Amino acid sequence: MNEVLKINDVSKAYGKQTVLDKVNLSLEQGEILGLVGPNGAGKTTLMKIITGLIKKYDGDVFIEDENIRDNKKHNTKQIGCVIETPGFYPELTGYENLLFFAEISGLKDKSEIDEIVKKLGIESYVNKKAKKYSLGMKQRLGVAQAVLSYPPVLVLDEPTNGLDPAIVPQFRKFIKYMAEEKHTTVLISSHILSEIELMCDKVAFIQEGKIIKIENLNKSEKDNAVIAFVTSKSEELKSFFNNKKINYKILDKDKIQAQLNPEELENLVLSIAKENIPLKSVYEVKESLEQKYLKTMGDEQNA
Repeated sequence: MNEVLKINDVSKAYGKQTVLDKVNLSLEQGEILGLVGPNGAGKTTLMKIITGLIKKYDGDVFIEDENIRDNKKHNTKQIGCVIETPGFYPELTGYENLLFFAEISGLKDKSEIDEIVKKLGIESYVNKKAKKYSLGMKQRLGVAQAVLSYPPVLVLDEPTNGLDPAIVPQFRKFIKYMAEEKHTTVLISSHILSEIELMCDKVAFIQEGKIIKIENLNKSEKDNAVIAFVTSKSEELKSFFNNKKINYKILDKDKIQAQLNPEELENLVLSIAKENIPLKSVYEVKESLEQKYLKTMGDEQNA
């Protein structure tokens, strides 16, 4: 896979206050990375640097191997972004705004606008004047504007702000479509961790201007999983695991968890059955992103 967005040792200070401290990130084509951290951690500052809204900073940002400082003119835009509330011409309709921005971004095929409008589900109000839009409507029109001409990089800061919860799944589907079908690399921040978990391939935890951990949310087949076994014969199951040299942890009098390769689970369950050890249930114990976040941020604060 080719690297589309590379952030090298990016730092930013306002006077004596360091907002970003040697941030390094790398995103591949079609990858969706979530940026999560408390308010004031530096998320929006980093996004503003990547999109060129903040010009003065230390370090380098590369889009498709080109340093954004060099800022050569392109026929089509290199980056799409929604940072803070998108601004539109209030007297124009949503569609007219999109036509205007399409000209600027070098979009030749206007039928792409119709495709984006349909995919984002904004047909019902795209012909209304922008001044009549709610915050959620503006957010979705902002995303439509950001993806005109399908830029290689899309940066979204809290894009689900003001969105009706019923619309969020469609928005999530659109972002995944952009990554998978249009090969757009997406950097997205949100305080709704459950949304980040459903949308992203990786998550970068940021605190006090530093990336403290990057978590891969796409488990590979080779990765071990934590499996819980519920049985009325826990002593016999412990002996079985000891004989097989499987590491386990006792969770309860009838619940034991072990780290295993999921591909080996089927045969293991058959072997347990042959030993006449009854299993009430077997399930994977998944740590939610919220649990990972609390653990990571907590560990960092206690360090």
